[in-house]
Amino acid sequence: MQEKEVTDAATPELIWLNYTPSRIAELLDGTHWANSLSWNQLVHLGVYFKAYEAPKGAVIFKEGQVERSMGIIVSGQVDITKADQQLKATVLARLRAGQTFGEMSLIDDEPRSATAVAASDAVILSITKDNFLRLSREMPPLAFAVLWKVSRQLSQRLRRASGQLVDYLGGNQ
Repeated sequence: MQEKEVTDAATPELIWLNYTPSRIAELLDGTHWANSLSWNQLVHLGVYFKAYEAPKGAVIFKEGQVERSMGIIVSGQVDITKADQQLKATVLARLRAGQTFGEMSLIDDEPRSATAVAASDAVILSITKDNFLRLSREMPPLAFAVLWKVSRQLSQRLRRASGQLVDYLGGNQ
């Protein structure tokens, strides 16, 4: 996640919060995402994550952007939107505290498949692919635990999308 470029004075920007690893651990501990991790593991993760405040309307990342990071919502809400051929954005999901987004960019080298926008004032923790790879070299078991959580989240979303696709296709035949 990067602070966005200034393109429109009316669009708020992400604000980097210069938090210590312990403060980031506290934020992670307050999310259900971290429920299976120990306090010691959370403090170690705090070294690799950065915290951001995303005012309502802030674009966290844009569809098509080649930027590699995953976010965890600490507070607030984030909309995931996708543009159609006429560039009309459709909200695919509204994510809440404890949920992750942008996970695919930690795994593949493809451009962002959707846009993430703060639907309300939000606090987000972000880990870049570079920091995740550094974590995997320095603390492989902890990196595996994070990757396992990411994989489970992606699997659950794929199952949900498959069910929605079947419902959609079944209703149009």
